[in-house]
Amino acid sequence: MFRRGLPLLLAVLLLPGCGGGGALSKKDVQKELEAVQSFAAEGALVADGAADERTTDIFVRVHTQYLGAGTKKVGEKVSAGQASGDVEDKRQTAVNLASAVEEQLGRLHRSPGNRDVARDVRDKLQRYAVSAEEAAK
Repeated sequence: MFRRGLPLLLAVLLLPGCGGGGALSKKDVQKELEAVQSFAAEGALVADGAADERTTDIFVRVHTQYLGAGTKKVGEKVSAGQASGDVEDKRQTAVNLASAVEEQLGRLHRSPGNRDVARDVRDKLQRYAVSAEEAAK
């Protein structure tokens, strides 16, 4: 009996976490902007290491893949959510920044040994991190 009910129980428990597109509060959006800021800042550190050849290509690929996946998840969550007024403006900023950060992490992932790409990605991710931090206030 318990075995038959387990899949249904798991589905019910996991369903609310699937990004159902509900209303996002100001605090929800701030939390997601802080996550974007964190992914951008960490990505900038990885890019800085790649630009100065202090990291291996494998490290850069693995780390950017991890950071990109996290950023994508944040972007999907805020894209699916709804907000109004000032919170909607911040939600849209979070969507745009998450997309931009994910794109830059992808560039570095595809060209981990290219120092010029790494420097450009580093600079952009640093700017995005600052933008996300300011938007979260």
